[in-house]
Amino acid sequence: MDAPRGTSRIWVPSYDLLRTLLIQESHDNPTSGHFGVDKTTKMLQRNYYWPNMADDVRKYVSSCTACQIMKSSHQRAAGLLQLLDPPGRPWQQVTMDYVTGLPAGPSENDAILVVVDRLTKMAHFIACQQTITAEQTARLFLTNVIRLHGLPSAIISDRDPKFTSKFWRHQWDQFGTKLQFSSAYHPQTDGQTERVNQTMEQLIRTTCTDPSTWEQSLPLLEFAYNNVTSATTNQSPFFLNYGHDPFHI
Repeated sequence: MDAPRGTSRIWVPSYDLLRTLLIQESHDNPTSGHFGVDKTTKMLQRNYYWPNMADDVRKYVSSCTACQIMKSSHQRAAGLLQLLDPPGRPWQQVTMDYVTGLPAGPSENDAILVVVDRLTKMAHFIACQQTITAEQTARLFLTNVIRLHGLPSAIISDRDPKFTSKFWRHQWDQFGTKLQFSSAYHPQTDGQTERVNQTMEQLIRTTCTDPSTWEQSLPLLEFAYNNVTSATTNQSPFFLNYGHDPFHI
């Protein structure tokens, strides 16, 4: 049977141990991220096929101890959104936010700068310190985003003092990049960074048995996030950026 994107899938015989091992690799592996039934099934379907695969994945995920213990039992209600015009190319518009309050490790980093491309939904998770300045944030953005994807035409963020500072505004004005800010009454973002933040925090809880090791796991967590199929685009961020999925299992 042909797989999507022109690759051949392996038919897996009715051997419970083998199928369980494949599901385990697509769900429990640090590069897989303990995602739910739909994302885990789509990950498996890139390379494998067997009848009623989704049912087998559902049984496995429902019995996953890490997921039952660590994942949040509630979801925050989404607020009203004022959507931006869609971007025309990858990394033309990005959203930015910080995840703070993480346990500091040897590097003393206790926060993550999250940058998300609005078109492909690809994200970069960048370790930093909660006391980071606007100048340091700009340097991290240059090193981790502009170096790989070029200058964005728009950056969407909340009104964190770093993002509203004179330095930050002058910096992007020099580059011709438009800054757009959200507010409590007139949100300008599509909410994607908050959703990515929630997913990343979930990945940390389910993957890092020792919370203080989150920074060492961050590259794998970023890979796991970018490798799963997005419910919005029905493709993985990795595929939409590079035209192919990465080799996995």
